[in-house]
Formats: sequence, C-alpha cells, structure tokens
Amino acid sequence: MSVLLVGWIGSIPTFAAPFLLATIGLIINERAGVMNLGAEGIMAMSAVTAVLIELAGHGAALALLGGIGAGLALTVVFGVMAVFLRVDQVLAGLVAFALGIGVSGFLGDGSENQTVNGISPPPLHDFAFLPKMLAGILDQDWLTWFAFIAAALVWFVIERTDLGLRLRAVGEDAPAADAAGVNVALYRFGAVLAGGVFCAIAGAHLSLVGAHIWVDGMVAGRGWIAVAMVTLARWNALRAIIAALLFGAIQALVPQLLSSGMNVPVYFIEMSPYLATLAYLLIAGFFARGADAQPADLGRPYLREERR
Repeated sequence: MSVLLVGWIGSIPTFAAPFLLATIGLIINERAGVMNLGAEGIMAMSAVTAVLIELAGHGAALALLGGIGAGLALTVVFGVMAVFLRVDQVLAGLVAFALGIGVSGFLGDGSENQTVNGISPPPLHDFAFLPKMLAGILDQDWLTWFAFIAAALVWFVIERTDLGLRLRAVGEDAPAADAAGVNVALYRFGAVLAGGVFCAIAGAHLSLVGAHIWVDGMVAGRGWIAVAMVTLARWNALRAIIAALLFGAIQALVPQLLSSGMNVPVYFIEMSPYLATLAYLLIAGFFARGADAQPADLGRPYLREERR
C-alpha cells in the first residue's frame, strides 16, 4: 500500500500540470474580459502537432515549439473574431473548439498510438536523499515544473505590476480604461495570445509528457474542466494550483489502481473529475459564490464609441 501511495503522490504534479497550464491561460483571458471556450481545441491542435513533429525526426524541444505555434495559430483566429470583429465570444470560442478538434483529428489520422520519446524526468534522481514521498513529488520533468512556476509568475504579473493593473482594468471597466488611455483592443488581443500559449503548452504536455503518443480525443474534456476551474480558482492563478492538484490527484489515481490489480470501478473513477466539476458548478450556482471575483466586463465586446 505504501508503494501505491508513494507512486500516486509522485504522479499528481504530472497529471495536474495540463489542468494548471490551461487554467492560468484562461485566467489571463478572462481577467482581460475575454471568455475563451476554445481551450479544448487549442490543446488538441498543440498535442497532435507536437507528436507529428517528433515523429518526423525532430527533438522534443522543437516539437514543443511547433505545438505552441499550432495552438497559437488557432488562438489568433479566435482572437480576431472575438476582439476585432466583435463576434459573440461564446460563439467564437465554440468555433475555435470545433475547428481545433476537427483539424487535429484530420492531421493525426494515421499517426495514432505511435510512441515518441517526448519529455521525461531526468534519469538521475536529484532528490534521492529526501524521504521517498517528498522525492517523488519533486522529481518531475522540466515542463511540469514550468507549469507551477508559471502560475506564480502569472499571479505576480496580474496582481502586482502596472501591466496587470491595466489588464484588470480592461476586464473590469473597458470604457474607463479607454478613457485613461489604455488600448482596450490591444490589451485584450495580447491577453488572448498569452492565454493561448499556455493552453497550447498544456496540450503539448499531454502528448509529450503524459502519454508520449497521440490519440484522437486524448484531451478528453480537460479544456472544458479548465473553463470551470477558472471559477473554482476565483480568477486567481495561485488558487488555480490548488484546484489543479485536486483534479490531478483524482486522475492520477486511475493508473495506480489499475497497476495494483485492485478490483475497483475504474470507469466511475475516470468520471470523478467531471462529476467534481459538475458538483462544484451546481454548488457555486446555488450559492452564487465567486460572483464578486468575476471581471465585470467578462464576455462583453467593447466598441470605443460606446459609453455606459
């Protein structure tokens, strides 16, 4: 049982990282007033592109950059629709989602279940001198470490810098920010691109770190869970770490139980992250918790001529 526990605890950060990366990306979007429902499609595009590049004989670093580029290309499509053309943000997000899922399935057809080296923890256990459980937590690949460091940096930028102040102003009261000389469209589009980069890294993490393969549908709703996790974290990147670890712990339990040979309802356990998300949304909706933290102009297109 101790081996199972140590293995489970040590695998939680790897499972939590894609949730965390996508969530902090969406937090950046929403703090600027843009609701992005296309995260699932962006993650899928990045995941398949990263695997295809490595299958073509290139290294993991170039595969990661290619995955980010593919996700960013789809993000640009969404950003142009939502920010400059002022298409309804929900509709624009659904278009990005459908486009990403469809194109990734097309590109990945014929390359499914082909393993790649991807990104793995270094062979030398740098934390072997520590207790096994703590060493297992710390002994992660560099992209997983990046996810948690990035969350802290995003929190600092949003909450403690002038750039973050202007970003929050655009999301809270766009006309007032415009009157103060802030370019609303520029800041919103920049936030969309930054958030898209994090969502793309989340997708590349799934294929290069988590699975080392591409399988159609491998994102498996994580992008939609990230949309809900933004509310769970109350639009705070530090709280997103706790939320990501919670969902990562649930998903990390499945392979551990399977490898142990225990007779457990695996499909029910795999449903647990989605059930937890649904339960939270129901509770939050009933008690209206988190409404005070939501950016006031979230999902509201801004025309400079408008004055409210």
